[in-house]
Amino acid sequence: MVKKEENPIVLRIEKVASFVEKITIVPCVVLGGAMVAVVMSGVFARYVARNPMPWTEEVARFLMNWMALLGASIATRYRGHLGLLYFVQKFPMPLQRLSKLFMDVLIMVFLYSLTTEGFKMAAAAKGQIEPTTGITMNYVLICVPLCGILMFIQLGLQMIIDLFLWGTSRSPFQALRDLS
Repeated sequence: MVKKEENPIVLRIEKVASFVEKITIVPCVVLGGAMVAVVMSGVFARYVARNPMPWTEEVARFLMNWMALLGASIATRYRGHLGLLYFVQKFPMPLQRLSKLFMDVLIMVFLYSLTTEGFKMAAAAKGQIEPTTGITMNYVLICVPLCGILMFIQLGLQMIIDLFLWGTSRSPFQALRDLS
């Protein structure tokens, strides 16, 4: 088994991926904490104070959307997305690598489309105002293209690592964190 430290280029790429993860995880944690606080305040206001706040459900949903999409870029780094790997991992290593490359290219095409259409969607929602909060929907919807860019970056970095480790015995479906 090849250790990731053996290739200095792979190590540098991993440092970049780690940096992108670190700048992504902080907002995820903050958004998660804010979501819990908003939901708890909504529950308190509704059931204890008997004076419900109508905006808490919408704000919690918006925070969850942001947190989930930001978290998707972290999952992309660790190859944590769902996939039908059982049969593919039974293939010979060259065929595994080609299938992984093909899947990654398809995902990159999807992410490109998600990002470009997400920008259009966010721009179109500029005049749309969410009634209970008064927030314009473009602030809510900008998470789609932003997170598409982050996933594109993480997947691109993982594809480069896969190409550098092409001739090794390491499966392209195995996350690098499993190799330390």
